Amino acid sequence: MRNATKLLLLVVLGAACEDRPDGLATGLSFNAVSGAHREFMQRDRLGNPLVSEVMIVKHRHKKHNNGMPSTDRAEFTGDLTSFVTGVAGRDPAYANTIAGALLPDMLITYPKRDGTPVFWLSWVFGGFGGRSLSDDVVDIGLGALFGSLLGNTNNVTPGLTTDNVDANDKAFGSTFPYLAAAH
Repeated sequence: MRNATKLLLLVVLGAACEDRPDGLATGLSFNAVSGAHREFMQRDRLGNPLVSEVMIVKHRHKKHNNGMPSTDRAEFTGDLTSFVTGVAGRDPAYANTIAGALLPDMLITYPKRDGTPVFWLSWVFGGFGGRSLSDDVVDIGLGALFGSLLGNTNNVTPGLTTDNVDANDKAFGSTFPYLAAAH
C-alpha cells in the first residue's frame, strides 16, 4: 500500500475513531504507517446519510455507532419504520421498503457495467448502486422519505424533499481523494 493511501486511511479512521484511554481492544486496530500497534474505538457510523442522525431514536445513537451492520436490521428496523410512518406519515408497507433499502447502514456499491446511471439508492431500482460526487445524497434521501422518488405518491410533503443546499462552496477535485480546495 502506498504511503499516500495509508495516510488517507489513517485520516479517515481517525475522523471516525478515538484512542481508547483504557487500552481495551474494542473497535478497530491496525498497524499504522510507522508500524506501531494502536487501538481505536469507533465514534460514529454514517453509511447512509440521514439513517443514524435522523431516523434512529436519539438515545439509541451510541448503540448504532458501536454496532455492526450485520445486526442493523434486527436492532433498528423499528426505529426506521416508526420514523417513516410517524414523522413522514407514510404507510407501513412503504416504511418497510425504506427500512429494507437503508439497513444495513452501509453504502451498497456494485460495479457499473452497462452504462446504467449510478446514484445513491439506484440499486433499489435494480441498478448497480454506489454514488458519484455529484449526487446530493441528502436530497435523494429526503425525496425517498417525503417525496415520490421511490414511486410512492401517497402523503407526499414537497417542502421536505430538499435541504436547499445545491452546491458546495468550493469545487471538488477531479481525482482521488476529490477534496475541495481549502478556504
